[in-house]
Amino acid sequence: MLRQLAVSCDDMDCDHLLMHWHWLVPADAKPLMIGIFGDWIFGAPDGSHWHLDLLEGDFHRIADSSDDFNEKKDQDQFRNEWFGADLAEIALGNGLVPTHEECLGWKIAPILGGSFSMDNIEVFPLTVYQAITGQLFRQLFANK
Repeated sequence: MLRQLAVSCDDMDCDHLLMHWHWLVPADAKPLMIGIFGDWIFGAPDGSHWHLDLLEGDFHRIADSSDDFNEKKDQDQFRNEWFGADLAEIALGNGLVPTHEECLGWKIAPILGGSFSMDNIEVFPLTVYQAITGQLFRQLFANK
């Protein structure tokens, strides 16, 4: 199921996708994968793994090493936290199936009052969703 929940960054133009997140993501963070809801997993020079959470606009440490990450990613709690596994299963079951260059996303961001329902989820081009969410959170956090 992880294959449906995330894609490898190996064949993607991650610099372009991340240009609206440079204010939050350190320059030495290496993109490893993008989740079905546009969230990112990064590797750091010290071997730790980090999550760029597009639901909260947060960049935080999730694992101390690749082994730690690989052990956690198979646990339901982390699959839901990092990849929105439960919501993705519902969306996929309702015909919302993003391609390699798309992701699921929120029509109205939950942080702005959007609901956690199928009616509020749609398929977006990755470039568009990364730009929208990166700009949204930069503006929200600039006002705090």
